[in-house]
Parts: sequence; structure tokens; C-alpha cells
Amino acid sequence: MRGRHSGGVSLPDAASRGADSKKVYPSSNPMKSILSLFALTSFAIAFSPFPAQAEEDHAMHVLKGYLNVANALYEDDLAAAKEAAASITDHDADSALAEPATKVADAENLATAREAFKALSAKAIELAKGHGDHYTVMHCPMVKGGGGDWLSADGKVNNPYFGPKMPHCGGPKK
Repeated sequence: MRGRHSGGVSLPDAASRGADSKKVYPSSNPMKSILSLFALTSFAIAFSPFPAQAEEDHAMHVLKGYLNVANALYEDDLAAAKEAAASITDHDADSALAEPATKVADAENLATAREAFKALSAKAIELAKGHGDHYTVMHCPMVKGGGGDWLSADGKVNNPYFGPKMPHCGGPKK
């Protein structure tokens, strides 16, 4: 059998393969294989979500749920506050916010929900510190036990601790 040399691999010539055969024999060059594998791996890494982005997305989802709880309490809407709190635990039962969110979700009245909201806010504020400056920490000095803090995404003082009774009591915490 006669052959010709191509890229380190001996290929049969057309006469010995038959004129209609179009077989292709890949090169056995190990450097090309390594480079191909490197390129494929680099491509996969470049287009996969990074853990930091996944963590940021998770934090934003949890904080969005928290803001929905705060807004519902501001509007004296216990059902909406409970639903928003449940969404936090549904998304991540292991989150630092899960326990206080469960207490809000299980609250039987607005007063109990607002008491639980104080602990939820403390955890949300800690979470928000590591995720940019999208939030303002607000403080109401009228909340029993040294005042109450909460996060605001728009800088407005919409007090979730007193709702319509004292809707704008408080301000940015210094």
C-alpha cells in the first residue's frame, strides 16, 4: 500500500482507498489537542456565570423580597408582608434572613410582624453592606427598644414600623 505523509500521519492514497472515498484522518499532533482543549475550556469558563455574579443575584433577590416586606408594612398590608417574607424563605431557606422572615410570615397581626421585621432588617442591612451602595439605611427613633432601622432603595422615608400612623417618621441613619 502506497501512502503520502500529512501532518505526521501516513494516509493511504486515493488509488488504494477508492476514488469515491472521502475519509479524513485527523492529525495526531498532541500540541493541537492541548490547544483545542484549552480553547474549549476557556470558552466554557468565559460564558458560565461566575460565583460572584450568582451571589450578587441571590442577594438582590433576597433584598427585593425584604423591600416588599417593608413596603407592605408601610401600607399596613399584613397579607402582602407575609407573602413577601415567605418568598425570602422559599428562595433560600438557609439565608441569614430566613429565620426572621419566617417570623414575619407567621405573624398573626401587624404588631407581631413589625417586631419580627426589626430582626429581619438587621440581617438585611448586613447583607446589603456587601452588595454595593444601592440602599440607604433609615432609622426611626420612636420604635421601642432604641429605635428601628430599615433599608430604603429610593431614599424615601416610608416607615414600615408605624405605617400610616407615622409614615415619614425617621430619616437616614448617620
